[in-house]
Amino acid sequence: NGATRLKDIVYFVSDTHFTSGPQSAPERRKRDLFIDFIESCRGASALFLLGDIFDFWFEKGGKIPRGYDDILLCLENLVKSGTAVFITGGNHDFWLGPHFPQKLGVTVLPADSTHELQGKRIRVTHGDSLLPGDYRYKLLKSFIRSKPAIMLARLLPLPLLCSFAHWFSRRSRGFSQSKTRAWAEKLVSIAGDSFFEGGNDALVMGHIHLPVMRRFGDKTFVILGDWENHSSFLRMSEGGFSLESYHNEGNRLIDIL
Repeated sequence: NGATRLKDIVYFVSDTHFTSGPQSAPERRKRDLFIDFIESCRGASALFLLGDIFDFWFEKGGKIPRGYDDILLCLENLVKSGTAVFITGGNHDFWLGPHFPQKLGVTVLPADSTHELQGKRIRVTHGDSLLPGDYRYKLLKSFIRSKPAIMLARLLPLPLLCSFAHWFSRRSRGFSQSKTRAWAEKLVSIAGDSFFEGGNDALVMGHIHLPVMRRFGDKTFVILGDWENHSSFLRMSEGGFSLESYHNEGNRLIDIL
């Protein structure tokens, strides 16, 4: 049956950037496609969500941002079906809190972790710390993740905090898109020398909105791409990888190793 065929399959996805504000038609289509993808993962052994699943996330006094109920419910149902779900924060949703393990059964991972999967050591991370240089971003990142910044955020009403985050995200996205390909090429150029020093067989990351997969000897480097432009995800089966684009009528292969 389908569960038997999927039981040894692992999926990886990142950068869906679901917004907490009013849903536009493209946002609704993106959500519907993602929910359909999550349904297709039923029976798989695991799903890894590698950051920026939410365009902003912050928990305060047991309250969570509004507008994500459909996404959270589909993840909860996937866990209940027997598929293990793991999530790590990205630069937009770094502040993942107890709602995920306590309410959904989703395991929150540290920013960088390595897992034994199908006989291979797979390192997973959002990847926003891997790009050399980019000092302006790294300075901003160190500030917004600092204790004073988090304390300030906790003083603001959650709807106001979400509105500000949504405004900031829209302002910064155009700048990021203009450098996407250059960043991907830079990461590929350093991957073979930099990303396998811990003995891992593969590194899977998000953050860069362009799906890329490259082999370095017996090592594999994967950038998952994004859900807005590529609907891309990684499928791992019997120790091999296929980078695909999800569509209701059938997946389109991007690359296979």
